[in-house]
Amino acid sequence: MGGLTAGVPESPKEQSLDGKGRPSRRGIPIVLLIIRYFLYVLLILAVLFAGIYMIWINLGARGDFFWANYGEQHLEEVGRSIGRSTAIDESVIPAAYWYRTYDHHGRPTGGDMKGGMASEADQLATDHREHRASKPSEERTKKSGRPLATSAKPDATYVVYATADGRPCVLAYRVQPQWASRQTRDRYPNPQNLLLASYGIALLFTLLLVGLRAAHVISSKLKVFNQVADDIGHQDLDASLPRSNVLEINRVLGSFDRMRVTLKESLEKTWTAQESQRRQVAALAHDLKTPLTIMRGNADLLEETELNQEQQSYLDSIEDAIREMADYAQAISQGSVGAAPEQSRVTAVALRDMVDNQAQGYLNARGLRFEKDDRLGSDAGQISGNAADLARAIMNIVANAADYSPDQGLVTLTWRLEDGREGGRALVMTVRDQGPGFSSRALAHATEWLYQADSSRHGSSGHHGIGLAAARSAVESAGGHLALGNATDGDGAVVTVALPMRGDSHS
Repeated sequence: MGGLTAGVPESPKEQSLDGKGRPSRRGIPIVLLIIRYFLYVLLILAVLFAGIYMIWINLGARGDFFWANYGEQHLEEVGRSIGRSTAIDESVIPAAYWYRTYDHHGRPTGGDMKGGMASEADQLATDHREHRASKPSEERTKKSGRPLATSAKPDATYVVYATADGRPCVLAYRVQPQWASRQTRDRYPNPQNLLLASYGIALLFTLLLVGLRAAHVISSKLKVFNQVADDIGHQDLDASLPRSNVLEINRVLGSFDRMRVTLKESLEKTWTAQESQRRQVAALAHDLKTPLTIMRGNADLLEETELNQEQQSYLDSIEDAIREMADYAQAISQGSVGAAPEQSRVTAVALRDMVDNQAQGYLNARGLRFEKDDRLGSDAGQISGNAADLARAIMNIVANAADYSPDQGLVTLTWRLEDGREGGRALVMTVRDQGPGFSSRALAHATEWLYQADSSRHGSSGHHGIGLAAARSAVESAGGHLALGNATDGDGAVVTVALPMRGDSHS
């Protein structure tokens, strides 16, 4: 709790993000931050588009490819070249066209068409030859350079021309840019598809880079929340909250700041209440010394007188009780200031015998009946913890049971070994009385220090809410646990103590 006392400002509410009593809300809206990265994407894409477009124009100006309308615009010119030539090769037909030549019998003799395009050309040439053969001879003659037949297919447009010696030649073209080199045309996608693919790759690459950059920036801005959460988790509530240049993050940080102040005030109140309880317990333990001193002095005076055997027995019991009460007061005083308990080991049988003897004497003195249910055996093993502290803790439970028991009531102690909560074996001891049992509120709070509001368990006058709380503290210091409950087969409260055996997970 050092962070709550040292350097605590007079008014925690005065601390804030901007040091002016209110969270800072300066910064740009996050929507503008997102729009900025969209603009980055658009700007980069515009630059890429301009660059690719300039490359496209430059390649076209150099003649590295033909424009999309080249095939249509130069079809007549290429047809005339075919009509003037008897040998058709790549020097006659530009790479914007595919061609296929035939002999006078319709058999293919050359060209660069392949696959489906060659089949379409063969079919067109055959149809033209049959159609031409059915006409009179005077109608078969066509002027040089004029198309003999045309067929538009999904993949290309096909046109039949006649060479200078009358052999058919089929041209095919597509309305899209084509490379000026046949090797390039046949090996790579056409310039248009290549351009679109390049632009698509550039788009994906741009989105990836900008997205990674945006994610990095946003992630770095959100790290302030990790810092704030770590500070609050370590109860460093005096740490100054970081700032951000994002408006929405600053608003959330402002909420964190208000939560920090509220949490700090709550922890300070809790710490103050705990300190007050510790002081009350310490004062109570100190005040016990005065009546104990008086009792010890009177006992010493009685011891100087002549006493019969029965009176001496009573005096010995009084002196034992005084010493035990003095030990209680010392233990309570140490517990109130957080003194570490002395750790040792004790056998389960020794603890059982110690508690049974004390409980029998105490309950007999209170006019109550005592019954024990021993299921340990003679060699039950060892448990961790200070024997005196554990015995005192169990006797606190016995005393609490006696306080709420009716006249001549029965208090039962049960000892047994069971499987522990987290494996291994545990010594389990239960104390049962015949009183009214715990209320639902007492079941939840009766082991808290200074709890004394259980109106359901009558006869509780004189209780200060220490016995069960001290018992729980001692049991937990030994690695065990204490549980409250009510009897299911009758009246009465049941308090269960479980202590792990030495060598198990809790020892």
